[in-house]
Amino acid sequence: MFGNIYCKRLLVSARNKGTLIWTWIFPLMMATLFYFAFSGLQEADLLKTIPTGIVASEEYERHTAFRTALSAVSDPEEGFLELHDYDTREAAEEALKNEEIEGFISLENGAPNLSVFKNELNQTILKSFLDQYVQTEHAVISLLKEGDPDVSRILGLFQTEAWTEELSLSKNVPSETVTYFFALLAMVCMYAGFQGLDSVSYLQANLSPLGARRTISPAKRFPLVVFDLLAALTVHMACMLFLLAYLIFILGVDFGAGLLPVIVVLLFGSFLGMAFGSFVTAISRAKEGVKVAVIISFSLACSFGAGMMVSGINYKIAQTLPLLSWLNPAARISDALYCLYYYDGYGQYFLNLVILAAMTLLFSVVTAFFLRRQRYESI
Repeated sequence: MFGNIYCKRLLVSARNKGTLIWTWIFPLMMATLFYFAFSGLQEADLLKTIPTGIVASEEYERHTAFRTALSAVSDPEEGFLELHDYDTREAAEEALKNEEIEGFISLENGAPNLSVFKNELNQTILKSFLDQYVQTEHAVISLLKEGDPDVSRILGLFQTEAWTEELSLSKNVPSETVTYFFALLAMVCMYAGFQGLDSVSYLQANLSPLGARRTISPAKRFPLVVFDLLAALTVHMACMLFLLAYLIFILGVDFGAGLLPVIVVLLFGSFLGMAFGSFVTAISRAKEGVKVAVIISFSLACSFGAGMMVSGINYKIAQTLPLLSWLNPAARISDALYCLYYYDGYGQYFLNLVILAAMTLLFSVVTAFFLRRQRYESI
């Protein structure tokens, strides 16, 4: 009996066009959209070399110290300036107008002068560099005028002390984009509700002809439900694993942990999604379209609270409405994946799994209660 029910349920799920669209095609489209929309977000805040013009005058050629300083900060590997030489000031101004450079430097009376058209971050960096150079140059000249200065005092002007040390609080590099993919996986887990909807509909005589035939069949009800749900879970987990493989191997999304803990989260989330879909179907006598709308609306609302539409909204909800955050199943799925990515320990990870299991048990108990109370005068 198990093999017959299991295989037939797999076949029915594979033929369901609505499930195919919402749990297979739509998530792939969303993942691809996220990838192209956020592919450059990680590099947006990285400091890049600043294209800077230099007016190559005779005074500039004689100023060896300044040319040496510019050479140091325009090193191809460690420098932050990209130097462009111009023979005349007019040529540098033309390049500045065409936004080929962020600013240009010219020497006037032995002092560097910066010309810019904007007042943004790059221009501020250029000005800070020139100010520091001028201050150091004046300090060296003052020491030399004192007579026979201590050489270590002069060398100390060119040495910078690092009073801070960069430490990573997590085992993986912080990412602003990975949370979107966490929330996407949480949404697809909640879409397992479609499988729960179908499973309960196929068991209720008043919802489908198939439900009527299965109700009067000699098969026991509990094994019938278990075998059907196992087949439905198999179909949905195949969808989740396919999406996970697409994210990892095609889009290159790094989840920062072994695959097994991630799959466990998706399994718990899929169980919860199925339990929710079964719950909605069992307690309501509305048409199937209404139930589908409820599942989609609830899943999208939970995904919004998990941060899929607005970055950081999940943290704001957790701070202002912590109870709502803890009761949001998509937020718990996303947070479990977040813990695997950032945390070294598994305490918070297991806490999220316990909450997901408790929600699943609650929905399942209520569903079973309503299904057991159903009786039919005639079929």
